Amino acid sequence: MSLSKISRVLLVAALLCLGAWLLSFSSGPGVETAVRQQAIQSFAPAGADVNAPIDVRSLQAGAAQPVVVNLRDIPAGVRDPNSQLDRWQRGEIDLDEVEGIRGAAEMAAMQARSLELEPSANVQIAASGPAMAAPASGTGFDSLDYTECCGGGGNVPPDPELAVGPNHVIAVVNVAFEIYNKAGTSLVGPTTFASFMAANANCTGVFDPNANYDEEYDRYVLGIDADGVGYCIAVSQTGDPTGSWNLYYFDTISNRREFFDYPHAGIGQDAIYMGANIFRGNSFSEARVYAFDKVAMYNGQTASAVSVGMGAAHDTPQPLNLHGWAQGTWPNSGPHYIFAETNYDGSTHTVFAWADPFGANNFSTVGTVDLNAATGVTAGMPIDTPQQTGGTLQANDFRPQDFEYRDGFAWTSSTVACNPGGGTVNCVRWAKINPATATVADAGVYGSSGEYRTFADLAVDACGNMAIGYSKSSSSMFPGVFVTGRLATDTAGTLQTETLVKAGEISYTSFETSAPRRWGDYTEMTIDPAGTTFWYLGEYSKNTGTTNGRWGTYISSFSYNCNPGSGGDNPPTVTITAPNNGATVSNTVSITASASDDNGVTQVEFQIDGNTLSTDTNGADGWSASWDTTTASDGAHSITAVATDTANQTGSNNISVTVNNAPPSSISLSVNAYKVSGRKFADLTWSGASGTNVDVYYNGTLYTTTANNGAYTTNSLGRGGGTWSFQICETGSTTTCSAVVSGSW
Repeated sequence: MSLSKISRVLLVAALLCLGAWLLSFSSGPGVETAVRQQAIQSFAPAGADVNAPIDVRSLQAGAAQPVVVNLRDIPAGVRDPNSQLDRWQRGEIDLDEVEGIRGAAEMAAMQARSLELEPSANVQIAASGPAMAAPASGTGFDSLDYTECCGGGGNVPPDPELAVGPNHVIAVVNVAFEIYNKAGTSLVGPTTFASFMAANANCTGVFDPNANYDEEYDRYVLGIDADGVGYCIAVSQTGDPTGSWNLYYFDTISNRREFFDYPHAGIGQDAIYMGANIFRGNSFSEARVYAFDKVAMYNGQTASAVSVGMGAAHDTPQPLNLHGWAQGTWPNSGPHYIFAETNYDGSTHTVFAWADPFGANNFSTVGTVDLNAATGVTAGMPIDTPQQTGGTLQANDFRPQDFEYRDGFAWTSSTVACNPGGGTVNCVRWAKINPATATVADAGVYGSSGEYRTFADLAVDACGNMAIGYSKSSSSMFPGVFVTGRLATDTAGTLQTETLVKAGEISYTSFETSAPRRWGDYTEMTIDPAGTTFWYLGEYSKNTGTTNGRWGTYISSFSYNCNPGSGGDNPPTVTITAPNNGATVSNTVSITASASDDNGVTQVEFQIDGNTLSTDTNGADGWSASWDTTTASDGAHSITAVATDTANQTGSNNISVTVNNAPPSSISLSVNAYKVSGRKFADLTWSGASGTNVDVYYNGTLYTTTANNGAYTTNSLGRGGGTWSFQICETGSTTTCSAVVSGSW
């Protein structure tokens, strides 16, 4: 054992002894006092100078150039060769390495102090709010899991985020994404970020994905950390995220000793804003925020960026994420606000204002917020979370998870340790803040004895109602997905009864060598652009068929009885009614759509693979177009309908179809897929092929060319589960083929 490892072992032993000594002096439960709060906060690490000069600087010498990527050209399931599992197996990363705001010893000491928290009467005990559960559940479906994250590799934790537009839902995890319609049908993916962004050589070693929807411009935004030195941003060219995207790369560090981590993005009126933590080695250096020229990126033009170094006193800056365009409450002037943790004490946060980043570039401090005082609850460092059958989950820390705009206020959530009366657990903390004055309008802490709630995230609808989702676990429960919320008229500081969305299935394990195992680092609650339906991407323990990673994600929608009225002119909605999504078509096809709007639809444009087919300007007899499929190649194509209303707003709907004008193939195929010692294989048998050789396609990609002898057995296709598909074609042909045969391992 090396000297450094012996030192770490001795340090851990010393900390355990210290914790036991502290517990031996613990007194019985008592009422929490202001003096007690001040005493706990005094143990927090001494912060850097909060008044240190702020470093406003241009991010890079040259502006970023776009690369156009058509998502339809990217096959699903392409392996990311630099997934966390692959890099760990190659010895490139250390899973035990701590990359926190404070060092391992200091974090352990802060968690030990959390165990000393006294009971607080100001913690709202879960299930003690108003009688009705809130909000009402809608659609729910399984999303990406460990076996789908990396095309065969693996990543922990998943870091799920979600973007929702009028017709599409995009779920992202480390390091893949999938696009669905709102019924839960998968339209694209799972697609690895490595394959999606391969057109830009700088976008490698990706992790920590972000997903946003710009309500004003009807664009989807995907961002991801590029190997700790840059940030890759992809913006959809239209409101149809299954088509073409503009891809950009921006440097994010000032020298190669820096490491850029934990990016989080927010949509602003003039830019895409992003905040991150900067490290040097394993030591935290500073918080940093960035502004990217969104209009230039949406138009596929050269885009510039600006950054602000906020100093070491602040960490985890969360940019405001705007909502309310369709309701007419989206701000059209003023600065963009940033919310950051200050002095890492679990209580103090600072609101910053950033005005005109590409012009005068004024960055200033609005004021500080004391969330301990606002809630009446002293926040402790979150502690490791137990689960049924043993083993613990890492709780991370109390950093803010979001900063969501609605009607002049900004809402945020975080996980904190608190004592509801039966000992220290992890609790949900939320706050409604006026960013223009840095004052708290409402706040609360929600928890219960023996139950641990982590990685909360919230959103607010057009009526001022809030929904918040999180993971919950205990010694008698596997980690599951839960949601609660509050009506705008509810008693201040309270949430309603929580709802179980998806129960955990199995004890969580991962390829990490020992507990506590990483879980999180965040989840995502968002609101659709109509301002009425919440969508949540939560995380639960799932039986994935492998102990290397037992995380799964689940998408669910919720709503209150919210009618935003005529606060703004809503964009139109459109649905393709024929042909059906996934249909096989040939010869001349009639495409029909239904469209509606508050004030009227003026036209519906029909597109094939993103190119205009025709535009119908008279909907008296319905909206329709005629498509001669013989002008298109056989294979998969997209059909998009784009409706425009009297205010020139647009809404779109997209489906996929398969064109098949070739004569029927005489090739028949059968597949026997199986596992040997955890590795995947398949036996293929076929008949009816006429050539000397045949092409074997696996998951839509040419796998090999082999002799046409009627039988073939694959090499090992890796470990884990997931879906498979095979097809046999005449060599060199993509039309004279068997039917696709598919299934699951």
